[in-house]
Amino acid sequence: MKIKLILADDHPVVLHGINAHFSTDDRFEIIAMVNNGLELLNSSYLPEADVILLDLNMPGIDGLKALDELKAKNIKAKFIVLTNYHSFELVKDCKNKGASAYLVKTDELQNLASSILKVMDNKQIFPNFDEKEIPDAKFSYFDDFLKKYKLTKREVEIIRLVCQNLRTKDIAERLYLSEFTVHTHRKNIMRKLDLSDSTVALYEFARKANLIS
Repeated sequence: MKIKLILADDHPVVLHGINAHFSTDDRFEIIAMVNNGLELLNSSYLPEADVILLDLNMPGIDGLKALDELKAKNIKAKFIVLTNYHSFELVKDCKNKGASAYLVKTDELQNLASSILKVMDNKQIFPNFDEKEIPDAKFSYFDDFLKKYKLTKREVEIIRLVCQNLRTKDIAERLYLSEFTVHTHRKNIMRKLDLSDSTVALYEFARKANLIS
């Protein structure tokens, strides 16, 4: 019997990327895709779902509030949080609200199928973030950082991956984006930071901004 999934994320590229990833895997069936927490809570497919994958940063009702509401509805599905935030506090919050897993999109999407299977086997997956070492351990710090440099969360993801010496092709595959989209993000990053088209310059910025260790 296939594992039935609901996807909740306000980024269409993420939704369609995950949908495409699972379209050839006979173990899973995506029964609904929604763009925000309210759509998720009102979905007629909730009683059928085995696993709900949800982003935290959604408009209207965010992922944390959605977890509370889903728990109140006594939904039988397992909850997997997919997020951009490396946050010690958010991991604790999600665990306390009934999530079975907390996956960082840049690190875990390629292992999503195996993570779902572990959760279905009643295992939990939570990263061991050290609050003192993670620059965005609190929303306020990270949001101020984004505003200061006019960066998006996606651009910060790409900065970190570039600094891991990943090629544009590798980044595109990991984030379910086209190579053209990643290339465009990289150009925008260099323009916003007023850097030369140099990975070394970007690495130096990321190091000084504590985006990488």
